[in-house]
Amino acid sequence: MIILTAGHTGPNTGATGTVVEPYGRLDEGTETIRLRNRVAEILSEKWGIVVLLDHDNERLGILTDRINRLASESDLCLDLHLNSHPNQNANGTEVIIANDASDYEITVAVKLLNATAKSLKTNIRGLKSESETPHQRLAMLHLNCQNLILEVCFCTNPNDGKSYHSNFEQLAQAIAHTLAENIVTTQYIPHRP
Repeated sequence: MIILTAGHTGPNTGATGTVVEPYGRLDEGTETIRLRNRVAEILSEKWGIVVLLDHDNERLGILTDRINRLASESDLCLDLHLNSHPNQNANGTEVIIANDASDYEITVAVKLLNATAKSLKTNIRGLKSESETPHQRLAMLHLNCQNLILEVCFCTNPNDGKSYHSNFEQLAQAIAHTLAENIVTTQYIPHRP
């Protein structure tokens, strides 16, 4: 099973980006919901994959409890985010992984990183361990399944914002394709070091 979550808890709850004409100001909470829904739609229609989604405005504790009840170790949860930085020149795509990420998580993270950056024609910032983030430990990387956080682009960078809007469908297709091609469909349980 694939689990898709839209980072934060709905519109106006995440980072707020720069104004991108003619689209307006990028709002992380709104855009991650839009992207989550489109990726889920593609996975369902094109590959027949059942996708578990978070609920808009769902609080983190409720979400993590629900995922832990329903997910198995071979399922994959992808938490979608838009990055931000006070420096508007910060740009690109990165994937955040747990400090003890499995080989499977690392493999899928690299593929998602490359597919996302290619679809947006943006910079590859690389993989980042959760200890390299301001929070040091991220709940979404410690669920009863395989877990990744995709920082799609910087909503505070005008070029990333334009590329996000201009290439939205290519982005959604690239993420869906990467997930579909890497879903665990056998009894194989990825090893966690």
